[in-house]
Amino acid sequence: MNYKKLKWTATGALASVALGAASAHAQSADALLDKLVQKGVLTAQEAGELRKESDKGPGKPDAAKMGSPEWVKSLKFNGDFRGRYDGVFQDTDPVTAGADRHRLRYRLRFGATVTMSDQFEVGLRLGSGEVGAAAPSLGGSVFSANTTLNNDASRKFIFVDLAYAKWKPVEWGSIEIGKMNNGFWFTDMVMDPDYNPEGAQEKISVTLNQGHTVGLTLGQWVIAETFSGNSTGNNNDAYLFVNQIDWTAKWSGKVSSRAGVAVMSFRNQQDMPAALETFLNQNGTPAVGAGAQSFNPVVGRAEVTYSLDSFPAFQGKFPITAGGEYAWNPSGPNAGSNSKAYNLGVTFGSAKAKGNWQFSYNYKNIGAAAVWHGLNDDDFGFAARGGTDVRGHQVIASYHPYSPLFVNLRYMKTGQINNAPGTFQEQDRLFFDLLWVF
Repeated sequence: MNYKKLKWTATGALASVALGAASAHAQSADALLDKLVQKGVLTAQEAGELRKESDKGPGKPDAAKMGSPEWVKSLKFNGDFRGRYDGVFQDTDPVTAGADRHRLRYRLRFGATVTMSDQFEVGLRLGSGEVGAAAPSLGGSVFSANTTLNNDASRKFIFVDLAYAKWKPVEWGSIEIGKMNNGFWFTDMVMDPDYNPEGAQEKISVTLNQGHTVGLTLGQWVIAETFSGNSTGNNNDAYLFVNQIDWTAKWSGKVSSRAGVAVMSFRNQQDMPAALETFLNQNGTPAVGAGAQSFNPVVGRAEVTYSLDSFPAFQGKFPITAGGEYAWNPSGPNAGSNSKAYNLGVTFGSAKAKGNWQFSYNYKNIGAAAVWHGLNDDDFGFAARGGTDVRGHQVIASYHPYSPLFVNLRYMKTGQINNAPGTFQEQDRLFFDLLWVF
């Protein structure tokens, strides 16, 4: 018998197992090696060497071969590309008349995540975007990585979208610093989903029993460093502290819910640079300068999901989610509704799985002094921008035809809440997106 040939055959068989399903890899490889040792095809030492090679796996290259220290476990790449049609259709009085606008835009994001021993993680993501025309020195938009196709095919900008370090010393808690993904559970009425805060975040999650989990999220965010270089200038840096507690419950195989309460607290909000407020260029009450409105809202959010066993043209269980969010700024005006905001909506289905779809509707009413316009959605508004002092309807439809591709449609019909006598500002806005995820 040609034992050398058998050893090569065993090695090839082991490689096939290693390239199989990840969940079955370790068990199958060990069983095969043990059997080959019993048959006398491999020695125990040879089996041990093959086992070490197998444990590295195709997704776990040797750290030395990557030129990385031995404590680096993995390096993963990720990103997405989105092509968008953005149509803005104005309906205003002659005094505030605005022209309709049509734009073709794209968003490109590419990132890398390094996982290390002792539960450490470091991440970087680069993203497209545009330099703010109002204050170029402040960089790209805080809300969006969109870039407009324009200026005779000029070269476009790339920005640092994420740059963070994360430590998870225990299964139920983590600490994060840098420029991070927002870790809080808000709708876009309070926080734009593309807003990536800078500073620190801490998360704690405690499982009470099989169906109930309580989470605590804390954030200490840097808003503006206002160093002026002399004793006569304003050197009061602006920070925002965000604290949220939420409760997730699964009542049965069909019913689940989530509820949360959050408090925001600014420090030195009025001392932010005026250029930052100009750069944001959002609707609503100013937050900069002596006598400016303070923004320290209390935010409550809740939703309930009921899952049908089946639904036409949908694969698997069909979720229906109804929910709402309410914000009240106790530092806002005592009279009227300017210090209050609410968002009510319902979502049918889910587009997470290939071949499925999702449809949602919600109505938002955002008072001018309810939430800070430096955080919330910059698309839902009037005069071709978002912010506060706006109310209206929003419809979103999504379809997932291919594994990497999502097709999204978003329509908003909005108007300004507080108008000068004899004037009005209303707007229809339409997004059509093609999104490839990798």
